[in-house]
Amino acid sequence: MQRRQFIQASIGGAAAVGAASDVARAQANGGEREVYEWRTYRFDEAAQPVEGQERVFAKRPREYFEVKHALLHKYLQDAALPAWKRMGLGPVGVFTETGPEAGPSIHVLITYPHAAAVTTAREQLEQDAEYQQAAADYRQAKRDDPAFVQIESWLLLAFAAAPKITLPQQGPRVLELRTYANHNEATARRKIDMFNEGEIGIFPECGFQNVFFGEALIGGGLPCLKYMLAAPSLEANAAGWKRFIASPKFAAMRDNPRYADTEPKITRQYLEPAAYSQV
Repeated sequence: MQRRQFIQASIGGAAAVGAASDVARAQANGGEREVYEWRTYRFDEAAQPVEGQERVFAKRPREYFEVKHALLHKYLQDAALPAWKRMGLGPVGVFTETGPEAGPSIHVLITYPHAAAVTTAREQLEQDAEYQQAAADYRQAKRDDPAFVQIESWLLLAFAAAPKITLPQQGPRVLELRTYANHNEATARRKIDMFNEGEIGIFPECGFQNVFFGEALIGGGLPCLKYMLAAPSLEANAAGWKRFIASPKFAAMRDNPRYADTEPKITRQYLEPAAYSQV
């Protein structure tokens, strides 16, 4: 099966699970469900040998990451985002990590209007002369001085109850990305049902802005889902979670036998949008 057919089949297969209720819910909430790519650019955080000193290592200096970040931000701002806009993709978010556990990775959220747009995106970039010229420095990075160490990517299908991304309010904001990993596909599906059947609506009542919710179809750590919430600050984020945990609506859903054994393994990242980010 060719790559394009495989991606379309994967998205179609996921949409077919609980199809009747999901389709009805998606239609009631704005129509066709978007597809997202969550892309993480990894940088080398490993300690480096100290010249002239055996078995002594030092972490890479801050300036190393500043240079790498500058190159990647220039590529995204001047080449990739304009090209994706010409292709009809977006909004596109670009984020750096913040908070006490922040790392040097840069994260990118690409919004596709439908599955077919995913399968043609790479070919369109390769045929875009303006993109090729603007991306030259990034694309010609040397083996001994790469622009990044690795790209990790997840392909996500929007939840039926939130079929389209919602842009957060402008101004100071902290974005929280949560990844929920379940121990099997059945519990992962029921956790998504829990979101679709009421949990999504609780977040705004607790002071959050919903941004996107997506089921991971392709990527690492499956089965899992990812979603993003916005708050004015880390302090507001923490206060929002206290209200959420105390919410009678959430307690009722959590204690509903229908959602028993769906408690996931949770990974969280706090993110700040780049100045040119569209999210």
